Amino acid sequence: MNRLSVFLAAAAASLVALHGTAMAEPGCAPEAGRHVFATKCAMCHAADKSQGTIVGPNLFGVFERPVGKLPGFTYSPALAASDGTWDAKALDLFLKAPAVAKPGTSMPFAGIRNDADRASTICYLKALR
Repeated sequence: MNRLSVFLAAAAASLVALHGTAMAEPGCAPEAGRHVFATKCAMCHAADKSQGTIVGPNLFGVFERPVGKLPGFTYSPALAASDGTWDAKALDLFLKAPAVAKPGTSMPFAGIRNDADRASTICYLKALR
C-alpha cells in the first residue's frame, strides 16, 4: 500500500468509529457523557454489551429500549408497569430526578442536576448501540 492508501484507510476507519457518536447530533458530547457515567452511574450500571447487570440493569442499548423491560432484570413495580421507550426526553426527565419521574422506583439516586452533564450522559447512552 502506498501512503495515500494507508491515509485514506485510516481516515475511513476513523469515520466509521465516530459514526453514531459525536457525529450523530451537533453538540453531542459522548466523551463527556462517558466521564459523567463513570462517576455517577457505573457503580450500579454496566454499559458494555458483554457484561450483565451489576445492581441496576445494563444500559448498553438503553436508548429506544422499552422502559422497564430488559429481559432478566427485575424492575421495581413502578418501572415494570411503565409504558414508552427510553428516548432523549424520557431519559432527561428520569436522570434529572428519578423518584420524581417514576415515583416508586427503587433506584436510590438523586439525579444529575446539571443540564450539560445530563445531556452529555444521554448522548453517551445513545451511542451505546
